[in-house]
Amino acid sequence: MEGYLLKWTNYIFGWQRRYFILYNGVLHYCKEKGSPQRGMIHLEISQIRKHPYKPCRFFIDTGCTQIHLKAYTPGEAIDWMNALKANQTDVKRRTFTDEPRLSIATVESSSNQIIHGKIGEMWSVHAQMQATIDLIPKNVIKTTPGIEKIVSLCEEMKILATEVLQYMEIDEDFNRKTWSPVKSQGMADNTFDFAKDAQVDNSVELVKEDKKKVMASFPVEEENYNFEDAQSHISEDKFEEFKQIEVIMPIEAPITSSIMVHRDRLPHLRDPNEKINIWKVVKESIGQELSKITVPVYFNEPLSFIQRWAEDLTYNEILLRAADHPDPRYRLALVSSFAITSYTTSEWRTMKPFNPLLGETFELEQDGFRLLLEQVSHHPPISALHCEHEKYIFWASVQVRTTFKATHLLVEPQAKYHLILKPHNDHFVWNKPQTRVHNIIFGKIWVEHNGVVDVKNLENGDFAKVNWKRTGWFSKKATEVSGSVYDCYGSEHYKLEGTWNKGVDIVNNRTGEVSEAWRVYPFPKDFDWCYFFSDFTLQLNQVPELVPGIALTDSRYRPDQRALENGDLKLANSEKHRLEEKQRAARKKLEESRDMYFPRWFALENDDEWRYTGGYWECKAQGHYPNIPDIF
Repeated sequence: MEGYLLKWTNYIFGWQRRYFILYNGVLHYCKEKGSPQRGMIHLEISQIRKHPYKPCRFFIDTGCTQIHLKAYTPGEAIDWMNALKANQTDVKRRTFTDEPRLSIATVESSSNQIIHGKIGEMWSVHAQMQATIDLIPKNVIKTTPGIEKIVSLCEEMKILATEVLQYMEIDEDFNRKTWSPVKSQGMADNTFDFAKDAQVDNSVELVKEDKKKVMASFPVEEENYNFEDAQSHISEDKFEEFKQIEVIMPIEAPITSSIMVHRDRLPHLRDPNEKINIWKVVKESIGQELSKITVPVYFNEPLSFIQRWAEDLTYNEILLRAADHPDPRYRLALVSSFAITSYTTSEWRTMKPFNPLLGETFELEQDGFRLLLEQVSHHPPISALHCEHEKYIFWASVQVRTTFKATHLLVEPQAKYHLILKPHNDHFVWNKPQTRVHNIIFGKIWVEHNGVVDVKNLENGDFAKVNWKRTGWFSKKATEVSGSVYDCYGSEHYKLEGTWNKGVDIVNNRTGEVSEAWRVYPFPKDFDWCYFFSDFTLQLNQVPELVPGIALTDSRYRPDQRALENGDLKLANSEKHRLEEKQRAARKKLEESRDMYFPRWFALENDDEWRYTGGYWECKAQGHYPNIPDIF
């Protein structure tokens, strides 16, 4: 079996199309049909599993790493899984009945793959150790003898792994030159055996050519490197560069700078049942806007508000489905459903994010999109957002007014979200509902969202209305949403049914057919001990060293937020106070000079909306961000 599938590469490039060939217990793949082989997966020692809630996706677990694959349709995914399992069973059966015939080249190649895989595991462990060490305050490292020794040993381990790989490359280069006739004959024999039994035609020539090309380069397969869950976080293009590095060049820099460790929990866990008394803080502030009240970090979650807005892209794949759908009203139904997804974790997220500092930024590159946010105004607090993808553009100016009303907190988003689907030139706009946080003084805190969200397609006049139900304490409709999708003449085409915390379905008015818009992603283990963060959210505040090239104004550099994430409340409070004083001093200096503050990456348009002016990603590529403020 052969054909195109989507393969997860990393958080920058997301899903990439690859051509796969399944034969004789090995799944080969390359960029395009007929192009050089990028890697191979041996099924005999692998486990094949389907995704628990996404019918187009499945995994291949090699024991060292997990390869994430996605078909274009659920039926295609089933066909691939059946073929993989059947091929795997056949190979295992023949392993016990056939006489093994191994050439010198096959033995050496297999041995080298195992060794390279083990070295990859060493680098993976080192990356995790380094990430953990980075979370330890420097003063603790210096004052604790044992920790300082561990840091030193960690570096020595990386150097040893690098030297071993360099010596192996020298040895392999020597063997290639000395034994090339023998290896070539061995490869020819193996290829003949391969072709003799093949049920495919042109794929045989592809594999034969690719084997020669792969053997001529640094013989390290992509899947043999285990960087904690998805070699997933290493760019395939960077990996190709790494495979071609000559012996005389240092190889540790590309490895350490490319690794992005995927974490499944925060470094410090917080008891979700811990009681907090917010009354002491807000009892003198009834009727005031909460952004003007000084709140101890004890009531914060370790994220900035602009990172919170980034969570709107958690269900980015809904937009890709909308971009590919031919029906304009169904596209509107999908976009309306997408607008609901940003509230999936709000059922438990009752801690307050940090107020962004003026000029604070946050960037995110993953799943094929590039997202940039900047705090463009302090009074009133306004965050500007711009996201680019090859299939859409998404932007917004977000202002949230949070008021304490004695019995509850009232959160009123004053924002207009824009989305352009490039394939159809659809331009959608929508607002957000109000939020009330109840029982903040006595009883169990609970959250409700209410109001009507209007979603409009400015291109053709189609519109949708999504009703977020207002409920009482014991109503079963506490999380219910419903909506209708209309054409420009007011005729209803689709209905939306579901809840904002579980999922939404789309119902075709004419046929009655029900299709799934989205279902909530499974939450990480112990997520309630991590401020109820989703898997997507857990990755947003990685230490800056693991996200190279970001601007110094990025939220990941914020020290009070980092201290809270590490569980150091005393340091977090002192750093928060220092940053606030620094911001006040900067604002006073600006007022005295009678200068105006201008955001670095966004400008105010005539419609009173902030739009991205460009230049950020170009500066990142050059490794230099001129004229950015010193805020941390």
